[in-house]
Amino acid sequence: ERVYKELSEIYGTETPTSAPVKYEDLHHMNYMDRVIKETMRLFPTVPMISRQLSKDLQIGDSILPKNTNVILAFMRMYRNEKYWPNPLKFDPDRFLPERIKDYHSYYYIPFNDGPRTCIGARYAMISMKVILATLVRTFVFKVDRRVQINEIKLKTDLFISTVEPLKCRIEKRDL
Repeated sequence: ERVYKELSEIYGTETPTSAPVKYEDLHHMNYMDRVIKETMRLFPTVPMISRQLSKDLQIGDSILPKNTNVILAFMRMYRNEKYWPNPLKFDPDRFLPERIKDYHSYYYIPFNDGPRTCIGARYAMISMKVILATLVRTFVFKVDRRVQINEIKLKTDLFISTVEPLKCRIEKRDL
């Protein structure tokens, strides 16, 4: 509902057909941006990556030698209380500009980082915002039963997905 309210402030009573999403509009979708980021924190598309160290890496008192294979488990990092207070709470405001500095960039890398950064990251964010803005302006999404995040069973392969489908009802908005 907060996303819909934000979109109403941008588009008023205009429908997605009469006022489709424009690139300039995306810069005003601040809450939606935070919702997407928080969703990607809790449910990263890629649950882990593997890299081979190009040089020795010191972590605390230990040294991982060059050519060691290292796995970065995003799911464990994004749901770790050490890095994210109350990690299973859905809180888009974690990504407010004044709060994001609390979460060092090492702890949130949804599109990877460094020389292997996803070249489609910007396109992905733009696409998600356009699609979600159009859907939320057109439909109301409802659930019969709320499911707590810790109750959602996930399976990991190359990508993450739910074991059981998450069901919602979709109703056309009165525009």
